[in-house]
Amino acid sequence: MQDLTTSQLNKNESLVLLHDLLECAKLYNVDFEFSDDMSMREYRTKLEKHIIEEIHPYRIYDNSKVVPGQWATYLPDPSNPRGRKPLRRNSYEKLCDALIEYYTEQMHLNMELSYLFNEWIIFRRDETSAKKASIRKFISLWKVHIRYVEVDGKVMEAYRVNEITPKLLYRFFRKITKDRTYTKQMVNDIRCVLSGMFSYAIERDIIQMNPIRDVDLRRLSYKPNQDKTDNVFTKDDVWKLLNYLEDDTDPYSLAIQLDFNLFARVGEIAGLMWENVDFENRTVYICHQINYEPELNDDLTFSEKKMVTEDYLKGCTSHGYRTEYLTDEAVAILKKAKTVNPDGKYVFMPFGKPIVTLTFNKRLRKYCEAAGIPYHSSHKIRFYVASTAFNGDNLLQVSRMMGHSQVSTTLHYLRDVNQDKTCPDVFENLGKPKNG
Repeated sequence: MQDLTTSQLNKNESLVLLHDLLECAKLYNVDFEFSDDMSMREYRTKLEKHIIEEIHPYRIYDNSKVVPGQWATYLPDPSNPRGRKPLRRNSYEKLCDALIEYYTEQMHLNMELSYLFNEWIIFRRDETSAKKASIRKFISLWKVHIRYVEVDGKVMEAYRVNEITPKLLYRFFRKITKDRTYTKQMVNDIRCVLSGMFSYAIERDIIQMNPIRDVDLRRLSYKPNQDKTDNVFTKDDVWKLLNYLEDDTDPYSLAIQLDFNLFARVGEIAGLMWENVDFENRTVYICHQINYEPELNDDLTFSEKKMVTEDYLKGCTSHGYRTEYLTDEAVAILKKAKTVNPDGKYVFMPFGKPIVTLTFNKRLRKYCEAAGIPYHSSHKIRFYVASTAFNGDNLLQVSRMMGHSQVSTTLHYLRDVNQDKTCPDVFENLGKPKNG
Protein backbone atom coordinates (compact mmCIF):
# COMPACT_ATOMS: atom_id res chain seq x y z
CA MET A 1 0.00 0.00 0.00
CA GLN A 2 1.28 3.48 -0.84
CA ASP A 3 2.58 5.57 2.03
CA LEU A 4 -0.20 7.87 3.27
CA THR A 5 1.95 11.00 3.24
CA THR A 6 3.08 10.34 -0.32
CA SER A 7 -0.47 9.55 -1.39
CA GLN A 8 -1.76 12.79 0.09
CA LEU A 9 1.09 14.71 -1.52
CA ASN A 10 0.28 13.24 -4.93
CA LYS A 11 -3.38 14.11 -4.45
CA ASN A 12 -2.50 17.72 -3.58
CA GLU A 13 -0.22 17.95 -6.62
CA SER A 14 -3.04 16.63 -8.81
CA LEU A 15 -5.44 19.21 -7.41
CA VAL A 16 -2.93 22.00 -8.04
CA LEU A 17 -2.41 20.82 -11.61
CA LEU A 18 -6.16 20.55 -12.18
CA HIS A 19 -6.59 24.05 -10.77
CA ASP A 20 -3.88 25.33 -13.14
CA LEU A 21 -5.60 23.67 -16.08
CA LEU A 22 -8.90 25.30 -15.19
CA GLU A 23 -7.30 28.72 -14.90
CA CYS A 24 -5.46 28.14 -18.16
CA ALA A 25 -8.79 27.35 -19.81
CA LYS A 26 -10.29 30.56 -18.38
CA LEU A 27 -7.36 32.64 -19.58
CA TYR A 28 -7.68 31.33 -23.13
CA ASN A 29 -11.52 31.30 -23.10
CA VAL A 30 -11.82 27.55 -23.50
CA ASP A 31 -15.39 26.35 -22.94
CA PHE A 32 -15.63 22.96 -21.30
CA GLU A 33 -18.51 21.02 -19.80
CA PHE A 34 -18.09 18.12 -17.40
CA SER A 35 -20.41 15.61 -15.80
CA ASP A 36 -20.64 14.79 -12.11
CA ASP A 37 -19.69 11.15 -12.66
CA MET A 38 -16.25 12.02 -14.10
CA SER A 39 -13.23 10.97 -12.06
CA MET A 40 -10.45 13.47 -11.49
CA ARG A 41 -8.29 11.63 -14.03
CA GLU A 42 -11.04 11.68 -16.68
CA TYR A 43 -11.76 15.33 -15.99
CA ARG A 44 -8.09 16.25 -16.28
CA THR A 45 -7.60 14.21 -19.48
CA LYS A 46 -10.57 15.80 -21.24
CA LEU A 47 -9.63 19.26 -20.09
CA GLU A 48 -6.06 18.83 -21.38
CA LYS A 49 -7.44 17.65 -24.73
CA HIS A 50 -9.71 20.70 -25.01
CA ILE A 51 -6.89 23.08 -24.14
CA ILE A 52 -4.60 21.59 -26.78
CA GLU A 53 -7.31 21.49 -29.45
CA GLU A 54 -8.57 25.05 -28.88
CA ILE A 55 -5.41 26.93 -27.88
CA HIS A 56 -2.50 25.33 -29.71
CA PRO A 57 -2.19 26.96 -33.16
CA TYR A 58 0.13 24.39 -34.75
CA ARG A 59 -0.47 20.93 -36.15
CA ILE A 60 0.60 17.94 -34.07
CA TYR A 61 2.03 15.26 -36.35
CA ASP A 62 3.61 11.81 -36.28
CA ASN A 63 7.33 12.25 -36.97
CA SER A 64 8.18 8.54 -36.74
CA LYS A 65 9.46 8.47 -40.33
CA VAL A 66 12.33 10.66 -39.17
CA VAL A 67 12.71 9.28 -35.64
CA PRO A 68 10.81 6.10 -34.69
CA GLY A 69 8.01 6.80 -32.22
CA GLN A 70 8.52 10.57 -32.28
CA TRP A 71 5.72 13.12 -32.34
CA ALA A 72 6.30 16.79 -33.12
CA THR A 73 4.75 20.24 -33.28
CA TYR A 74 5.82 23.87 -32.83
CA LEU A 75 5.70 26.44 -30.05
CA PRO A 76 5.45 30.21 -30.47
CA ASP A 77 8.88 31.89 -30.34
CA PRO A 78 9.01 35.66 -31.04
CA SER A 79 12.81 35.56 -31.11
CA ASN A 80 12.84 33.19 -34.07
CA PRO A 81 12.54 34.73 -37.57
CA ARG A 82 9.72 32.28 -38.31
CA GLY A 83 8.02 33.06 -35.01
CA ARG A 84 8.13 29.46 -33.86
CA LYS A 85 10.40 26.70 -32.61
CA PRO A 86 10.09 22.91 -32.89
CA LEU A 87 8.92 20.72 -30.02
CA ARG A 88 9.55 16.97 -30.24
CA ARG A 89 8.90 14.10 -27.84
CA ASN A 90 9.20 10.33 -28.17
CA SER A 91 5.47 9.71 -27.68
CA TYR A 92 2.18 11.53 -28.27
CA GLU A 93 1.40 11.53 -24.52
CA LYS A 94 4.74 13.13 -23.64
CA LEU A 95 4.26 15.75 -26.34
CA CYS A 96 0.84 16.63 -24.90
CA ASP A 97 2.35 16.85 -21.41
CA ALA A 98 4.99 19.26 -22.73
CA LEU A 99 2.30 21.41 -24.37
CA ILE A 100 0.22 21.54 -21.20
CA GLU A 101 3.33 22.49 -19.21
CA TYR A 102 4.08 25.26 -21.70
CA TYR A 103 0.57 26.75 -21.65
CA THR A 104 0.21 26.58 -17.86
CA GLU A 105 3.59 28.30 -17.59
CA GLN A 106 2.35 30.98 -19.98
CA MET A 107 -0.76 31.27 -17.83
CA HIS A 108 1.43 31.88 -14.78
CA LEU A 109 3.51 34.47 -16.61
CA ASN A 110 0.36 36.26 -17.75
CA MET A 111 -1.38 36.07 -14.38
CA GLU A 112 -2.51 39.50 -13.21
CA LEU A 113 -2.02 40.70 -9.64
CA SER A 114 -5.78 40.67 -9.04
CA TYR A 115 -5.92 36.96 -9.76
CA LEU A 116 -2.79 36.24 -7.73
CA PHE A 117 -4.32 38.07 -4.76
CA ASN A 118 -7.51 35.97 -4.96
CA GLU A 119 -5.47 32.76 -5.12
CA TRP A 120 -3.31 33.84 -2.21
CA ILE A 121 -6.28 34.69 0.01
CA ILE A 122 -7.92 31.31 -0.64
CA PHE A 123 -4.56 29.66 0.06
CA ARG A 124 -4.31 31.52 3.39
CA ARG A 125 -7.86 30.46 4.25
CA ASP A 126 -7.46 26.77 3.39
CA GLU A 127 -3.79 25.94 3.90
CA THR A 128 -2.59 28.14 6.77
CA SER A 129 -3.57 29.04 10.32
CA ALA A 130 -4.23 32.68 9.38
CA LYS A 131 -7.00 34.16 11.48
CA LYS A 132 -10.16 35.35 9.80
CA ALA A 133 -9.62 38.86 11.13
CA SER A 134 -6.20 38.93 9.45
CA ILE A 135 -7.68 37.77 6.16
CA ARG A 136 -10.36 40.47 6.38
CA LYS A 137 -7.63 43.03 6.96
CA PHE A 138 -5.65 41.76 3.93
CA ILE A 139 -8.73 42.07 1.72
CA SER A 140 -9.45 45.58 2.98
CA LEU A 141 -5.84 46.72 2.39
CA TRP A 142 -5.92 45.29 -1.13
CA LYS A 143 -9.24 46.86 -2.09
CA VAL A 144 -8.65 50.27 -0.54
CA HIS A 145 -4.91 50.89 -0.76
CA ILE A 146 -3.40 48.70 -3.51
CA ARG A 147 -5.81 47.50 -6.15
CA TYR A 148 -6.69 50.74 -7.96
CA VAL A 149 -3.50 52.72 -7.44
CA GLU A 150 -2.32 53.82 -10.88
CA VAL A 151 1.39 53.45 -11.66
CA ASP A 152 2.76 54.38 -15.09
CA GLY A 153 -0.72 54.58 -16.58
CA LYS A 154 -1.99 51.23 -15.32
CA VAL A 155 -3.71 50.23 -12.09
CA MET A 156 -1.80 47.80 -9.90
CA GLU A 157 -4.32 44.96 -10.17
CA ALA A 158 -3.87 44.88 -13.96
CA TYR A 159 -0.12 44.33 -13.86
CA ARG A 160 1.08 40.87 -14.69
CA VAL A 161 3.07 39.13 -12.01
CA ASN A 162 6.19 38.96 -14.17
CA GLU A 163 5.97 42.72 -14.77
CA ILE A 164 6.40 43.55 -11.09
CA THR A 165 9.92 44.78 -10.37
CA PRO A 166 11.50 46.60 -7.42
CA LYS A 167 11.58 49.74 -9.58
CA LEU A 168 7.82 49.57 -10.19
CA LEU A 169 7.16 48.90 -6.50
CA TYR A 170 9.24 51.95 -5.55
CA ARG A 171 7.02 54.06 -7.81
CA PHE A 172 3.93 52.53 -6.22
CA PHE A 173 5.06 53.28 -2.68
CA ARG A 174 6.25 56.77 -3.55
CA LYS A 175 2.88 57.54 -5.10
CA ILE A 176 0.89 56.56 -2.02
CA THR A 177 3.28 58.28 0.42
CA LYS A 178 4.18 61.47 -1.44
CA ASP A 179 1.47 63.54 0.32
CA ARG A 180 2.32 62.03 3.71
CA THR A 181 -1.19 60.64 4.13
CA TYR A 182 0.06 57.17 5.14
CA THR A 183 1.69 56.31 8.44
CA LYS A 184 4.70 54.03 8.51
CA GLN A 185 2.57 51.30 10.08
CA MET A 186 0.04 51.47 7.26
CA VAL A 187 2.77 51.23 4.62
CA ASN A 188 4.27 48.26 6.44
CA ASP A 189 0.85 46.57 6.41
CA ILE A 190 0.56 47.16 2.65
CA ARG A 191 4.06 45.80 2.16
CA CYS A 192 3.08 42.71 4.17
CA VAL A 193 0.19 41.98 1.77
CA LEU A 194 2.35 42.33 -1.33
CA SER A 195 5.18 40.31 0.18
CA GLY A 196 2.76 37.52 1.08
CA MET A 197 1.41 37.44 -2.46
CA PHE A 198 4.88 37.23 -4.01
CA SER A 199 6.05 34.59 -1.53
CA TYR A 200 3.05 32.51 -2.53
CA ALA A 201 3.93 33.06 -6.21
CA ILE A 202 7.42 31.71 -5.48
CA GLU A 203 5.90 28.66 -3.79
CA ARG A 204 3.80 28.09 -6.92
CA ASP A 205 6.88 28.43 -9.19
CA ILE A 206 5.34 31.46 -10.84
CA ILE A 207 8.33 33.69 -10.03
CA GLN A 208 11.79 32.98 -8.66
CA MET A 209 12.46 36.05 -6.48
CA ASN A 210 10.33 38.26 -4.25
CA PRO A 211 10.68 41.75 -5.79
CA ILE A 212 9.58 43.57 -2.66
CA ARG A 213 12.62 42.43 -0.70
CA ASP A 214 14.72 44.99 -2.58
CA VAL A 215 12.40 47.86 -1.63
CA ASP A 216 13.77 49.97 1.23
CA LEU A 217 10.82 51.63 2.97
CA ARG A 218 13.15 53.86 4.99
CA ARG A 219 13.57 56.01 1.88
CA LEU A 220 9.90 57.03 1.92
CA SER A 221 8.04 59.90 3.61
CA TYR A 222 5.31 59.17 6.13
CA LYS A 223 2.47 60.83 7.93
CA PRO A 224 3.60 61.73 11.46
CA ASN A 225 2.20 59.43 14.13
CA GLN A 226 -0.41 61.06 16.31
CA ASP A 227 0.23 61.39 20.04
CA LYS A 228 -2.12 58.81 21.54
CA THR A 229 -0.89 58.97 25.12
CA ASP A 230 -4.10 60.68 26.25
CA ASN A 231 -6.44 58.55 24.12
CA VAL A 232 -7.52 56.49 27.10
CA PHE A 233 -9.91 56.50 30.05
CA THR A 234 -8.74 58.70 32.92
CA LYS A 235 -9.10 57.76 36.56
CA ASP A 236 -11.75 60.44 37.02
CA ASP A 237 -13.69 59.11 34.01
CA VAL A 238 -13.57 55.53 35.28
CA TRP A 239 -14.75 56.60 38.73
CA LYS A 240 -17.77 58.34 37.16
CA LEU A 241 -18.54 55.40 34.86
CA LEU A 242 -18.30 52.66 37.49
CA ASN A 243 -20.20 54.77 39.99
CA TYR A 244 -22.97 55.18 37.40
CA LEU A 245 -23.06 51.39 36.74
CA GLU A 246 -22.77 50.30 40.37
CA ASP A 247 -26.43 49.30 40.81
CA ASP A 248 -26.97 48.07 37.23
CA THR A 249 -27.19 44.26 36.99
CA ASP A 250 -27.62 44.04 33.22
CA PRO A 251 -25.16 41.38 31.91
CA TYR A 252 -23.38 43.89 29.66
CA SER A 253 -23.08 46.39 32.50
CA LEU A 254 -21.62 43.71 34.78
CA ALA A 255 -19.23 42.57 32.03
CA ILE A 256 -17.97 46.13 31.57
CA GLN A 257 -17.51 46.55 35.30
CA LEU A 258 -15.56 43.29 35.55
CA ASP A 259 -13.39 44.25 32.58
CA PHE A 260 -12.11 47.24 34.58
CA ASN A 261 -11.08 44.82 37.35
CA LEU A 262 -9.19 42.29 35.19
CA PHE A 263 -6.54 42.35 32.47
CA ALA A 264 -8.83 40.48 30.06
CA ARG A 265 -9.75 41.13 26.46
CA VAL A 266 -13.44 41.42 25.57
CA GLY A 267 -13.37 38.04 23.82
CA GLU A 268 -11.94 36.52 26.99
CA ILE A 269 -14.63 38.16 29.12
CA ALA A 270 -17.23 36.73 26.73
CA GLY A 271 -15.64 33.26 26.93
CA LEU A 272 -15.39 33.26 30.73
CA MET A 273 -17.18 30.18 32.15
CA TRP A 274 -18.38 29.61 35.69
CA GLU A 275 -16.11 26.57 35.90
CA ASN A 276 -13.15 28.96 35.53
CA VAL A 277 -14.23 31.08 38.52
CA ASP A 278 -12.91 30.05 41.95
CA PHE A 279 -14.62 32.12 44.63
CA GLU A 280 -12.85 30.26 47.45
CA ASN A 281 -9.36 31.12 46.22
CA ARG A 282 -10.46 34.42 44.66
CA THR A 283 -9.12 33.59 41.19
CA VAL A 284 -10.34 33.31 37.63
CA TYR A 285 -8.61 31.20 34.99
CA ILE A 286 -8.58 32.74 31.51
CA CYS A 287 -8.40 30.00 28.90
CA HIS A 288 -11.17 30.67 26.35
CA GLN A 289 -12.24 33.43 24.06
CA ILE A 290 -15.35 33.93 21.96
CA ASN A 291 -15.26 35.55 18.56
CA TYR A 292 -18.02 36.17 16.06
CA GLU A 293 -16.44 35.50 12.68
CA PRO A 294 -17.86 35.34 9.14
CA GLU A 295 -16.79 32.59 6.73
CA LEU A 296 -14.83 33.66 3.67
CA ASN A 297 -16.46 32.53 0.42
CA ASP A 298 -14.49 31.60 -2.70
CA ASP A 299 -15.52 34.89 -4.34
CA LEU A 300 -13.95 36.76 -1.37
CA THR A 301 -17.30 37.80 0.06
CA PHE A 302 -18.19 36.97 3.65
CA SER A 303 -21.10 34.98 5.02
CA GLU A 304 -23.04 35.86 8.15
CA LYS A 305 -21.00 35.92 11.37
CA LYS A 306 -21.08 32.83 13.57
CA MET A 307 -20.03 32.40 17.19
CA VAL A 308 -16.75 30.54 17.66
CA THR A 309 -15.46 29.46 21.07
CA GLU A 310 -11.69 29.10 20.86
CA ASP A 311 -9.38 27.33 23.29
CA TYR A 312 -6.39 29.30 22.08
CA LEU A 313 -5.96 32.95 22.97
CA LYS A 314 -4.68 35.94 21.04
CA GLY A 315 -1.00 35.58 20.20
CA CYS A 316 -1.31 31.77 20.12
CA THR A 317 1.28 31.34 22.89
CA SER A 318 1.11 29.80 26.34
CA HIS A 319 1.34 33.29 27.85
CA GLY A 320 -2.33 33.83 27.04
CA TYR A 321 -3.44 31.20 29.56
CA ARG A 322 -3.30 32.83 32.95
CA THR A 323 -4.84 32.93 36.41
CA GLU A 324 -5.90 36.38 37.62
CA TYR A 325 -6.72 37.53 41.14
CA LEU A 326 -10.20 38.71 42.07
CA THR A 327 -10.41 41.91 44.11
CA ASP A 328 -13.30 42.54 46.49
CA GLU A 329 -14.96 44.60 43.77
CA ALA A 330 -14.49 41.82 41.18
CA VAL A 331 -15.92 39.21 43.58
CA ALA A 332 -18.98 41.41 44.22
CA ILE A 333 -19.55 41.84 40.47
CA LEU A 334 -19.29 38.10 39.83
CA LYS A 335 -21.72 37.32 42.66
CA LYS A 336 -24.23 39.70 41.08
CA ALA A 337 -23.67 37.92 37.75
CA LYS A 338 -24.25 34.56 39.47
CA THR A 339 -27.55 35.81 40.83
CA VAL A 340 -28.62 36.98 37.36
CA ASN A 341 -27.33 33.88 35.57
CA PRO A 342 -27.06 30.99 38.09
CA ASP A 343 -27.33 28.08 35.64
CA GLY A 344 -25.61 29.38 32.53
CA LYS A 345 -22.43 27.90 31.11
CA TYR A 346 -20.87 31.31 30.58
CA VAL A 347 -20.69 34.02 33.23
CA PHE A 348 -22.45 36.63 31.10
CA MET A 349 -25.37 35.42 28.99
CA PRO A 350 -27.85 38.12 27.97
CA PHE A 351 -30.84 36.49 26.27
CA GLY A 352 -29.27 33.07 26.90
CA LYS A 353 -26.20 33.67 24.72
CA PRO A 354 -22.66 34.94 25.41
CA ILE A 355 -21.98 38.63 25.02
CA VAL A 356 -21.04 40.07 21.62
CA THR A 357 -18.09 42.47 21.23
CA LEU A 358 -20.02 44.83 18.97
CA THR A 359 -22.89 45.09 21.46
CA PHE A 360 -20.40 45.41 24.33
CA ASN A 361 -18.95 48.53 22.66
CA LYS A 362 -22.40 49.94 21.88
CA ARG A 363 -23.40 49.58 25.50
CA LEU A 364 -20.08 51.06 26.63
CA ARG A 365 -20.70 54.10 24.44
CA LYS A 366 -24.22 54.45 25.81
CA TYR A 367 -23.01 54.24 29.43
CA CYS A 368 -20.16 56.70 28.82
CA GLU A 369 -22.59 59.25 27.40
CA ALA A 370 -24.94 58.73 30.34
CA ALA A 371 -22.07 59.17 32.82
CA GLY A 372 -20.93 62.32 31.01
CA ILE A 373 -17.46 61.09 30.02
CA PRO A 374 -15.69 60.66 26.64
CA TYR A 375 -16.21 57.29 24.97
CA HIS A 376 -13.28 54.97 24.34
CA SER A 377 -13.55 51.48 22.88
CA SER A 378 -13.38 48.32 24.95
CA HIS A 379 -9.76 47.80 23.90
CA LYS A 380 -8.86 51.03 25.71
CA ILE A 381 -10.01 49.41 28.96
CA ARG A 382 -6.91 47.20 28.64
CA PHE A 383 -4.79 50.33 28.27
CA TYR A 384 -6.35 51.81 31.40
CA VAL A 385 -5.95 48.64 33.48
CA ALA A 386 -2.30 48.15 32.47
CA SER A 387 -1.47 51.80 33.09
CA THR A 388 -3.21 51.87 36.48
CA ALA A 389 -1.60 48.63 37.64
CA PHE A 390 1.93 49.62 36.61
CA ASN A 391 3.87 51.17 39.49
CA GLY A 392 7.32 51.41 37.92
CA ASP A 393 8.64 48.14 39.36
CA ASN A 394 6.10 45.50 38.31
CA LEU A 395 6.32 45.51 34.51
CA LEU A 396 6.94 41.75 34.27
CA GLN A 397 3.94 40.98 36.47
CA VAL A 398 1.66 43.34 34.52
CA SER A 399 2.88 41.84 31.25
CA ARG A 400 2.09 38.33 32.50
CA MET A 401 -1.42 39.32 33.59
CA MET A 402 -1.99 40.99 30.20
CA GLY A 403 -1.16 37.67 28.53
CA HIS A 404 1.74 39.16 26.56
CA SER A 405 4.68 37.06 25.43
CA GLN A 406 6.94 40.12 25.22
CA VAL A 407 7.34 42.96 27.70
CA SER A 408 7.76 45.40 24.80
CA THR A 409 4.12 44.78 23.89
CA THR A 410 3.03 45.78 27.40
CA LEU A 411 4.98 49.04 27.17
CA HIS A 412 2.74 50.03 24.25
CA TYR A 413 -0.27 49.89 26.60
CA LEU A 414 1.09 52.27 29.23
CA ARG A 415 -0.68 55.63 29.11
CA ASP A 416 -1.12 58.72 31.26
CA VAL A 417 -4.39 57.99 33.05
CA ASN A 418 -4.06 61.10 35.24
CA GLN A 419 -3.59 63.47 32.30
CA ASP A 420 -2.26 66.36 34.35
CA LYS A 421 -0.78 68.50 31.57
CA THR A 422 1.58 70.38 33.90
CA CYS A 423 2.98 67.17 35.48
CA PRO A 424 4.18 68.83 38.71
CA ASP A 425 5.43 65.53 40.18
CA VAL A 426 8.21 65.18 37.62
CA PHE A 427 9.65 68.54 38.74
CA GLU A 428 9.84 67.54 42.40
CA ASN A 429 13.57 66.71 42.46
CA LEU A 430 14.76 69.49 40.13
CA GLY A 431 16.70 72.58 41.20
CA LYS A 432 18.63 72.81 44.45
CA PRO A 433 19.18 69.35 46.01
CA LYS A 434 16.80 68.82 48.93
CA ASN A 435 19.45 67.25 51.20
CA GLY A 436 22.22 69.75 50.84
